[in-house]
Amino acid sequence: MMIDKTTSRVIMGLLGTACVLITAFAWYKTKYAAVPEAGMHHNIYDEDIPRSAPVPVDYRMVLLTPQELAKAPLADVFTSPLGDENGAFTYVAQGVGDMNAARKGRHAGQDLNGIGGENTDEGLPVRAAGRGLLIYAGEPSPDWGNVVVLLHRLPDGRFVQSLYAHLKTVSDIPLGTLVGRGEQIGSVGTAHGNYLAHLHFEMIESIAHEAGMPGYGKTTFNRINPDEVLKQYAPDPEMMMPDPIIALKQVQMAAGWEKLLENLYKDNSMEALDKILPDSQPPTEEKEKR
Repeated sequence: MMIDKTTSRVIMGLLGTACVLITAFAWYKTKYAAVPEAGMHHNIYDEDIPRSAPVPVDYRMVLLTPQELAKAPLADVFTSPLGDENGAFTYVAQGVGDMNAARKGRHAGQDLNGIGGENTDEGLPVRAAGRGLLIYAGEPSPDWGNVVVLLHRLPDGRFVQSLYAHLKTVSDIPLGTLVGRGEQIGSVGTAHGNYLAHLHFEMIESIAHEAGMPGYGKTTFNRINPDEVLKQYAPDPEMMMPDPIIALKQVQMAAGWEKLLENLYKDNSMEALDKILPDSQPPTEEKEKR
C-alpha cells in the first residue's frame, strides 16, 4: 500500500512537532527541576534532603535510629518539668488543642508559666519530666529558641518524646546521655525575646525527630496531653525518691572526688586538682611561686 505525499507530509510534521516538544521538556527539566531553594539549608534536617527534591519534605519522616530506640530507658514515673514535682507555683497559660486565633490553629503543646506573671519566671530551672535519652539539644529556628527533646519508653512499650522549648539556657549534657527524672536540662526563656518567658512543653508519641515541628495546626497531630501522662504515671507519694539515674551520677561524682582526694594526699601537690579545675580559674600568688 503506497502512502501519498499529503499523508507523508502530515506524518513527518507530527514527528517533527513531537521532537520539538520532547526537546523543550528536557531543557525545562534540566534548567528548573533542581531549584536553588532545594539546596538551601533552612533547618536542622535539610542536610538529608536531595537537592532536586520534587515536593516539600516532611521532617517527621526522619526516623530515630535503632540505636536510639534501643537505648531509650523505661520511664514509669513522670512529674512536672516546672515548679516542684506537682507543678506548684505554676499554671497552664495555654493548653494542648486550645484554638489560637492569631496563629490560626490549635496549640500543639502546653505553655507553663510561673504564678508571678510576665517574665518573673525567666531563668527558673526546667527539669526532665521523666527518665529519658537526650536526642536533641539546640535551636531548630529563632522562633523556637533553644529546644531539648528526650526519648522515653513507656511501660506498655510505646515510645514518647518530651519536648521543652523557648529555653534561655541548655544544660551541658552530651547527646545520647541518659537523663534522670527531675534532672535540670535548662532554664525558662523567651526565645530571644519573641515571647514573654514561659516553658512550651509537649508530649509526643513518635519515633521520628520532632524538634522544630509546627507549634500550631488544624489538629494536635500526634501530641499527647501532658496532664494525662503526669496523672497516669504519677509517683507513689509513699515511695518518693530520686531517680536511679540521678543517684548513679551522684555516686560516680562522689567516686571521682574520692579518687581526687586520694591523689592529693599521695602526691602532696595541686597537680591533681589542676586537672579538673577550669582553666579560667585565676592563679593564686602561691601557685605562681610554685
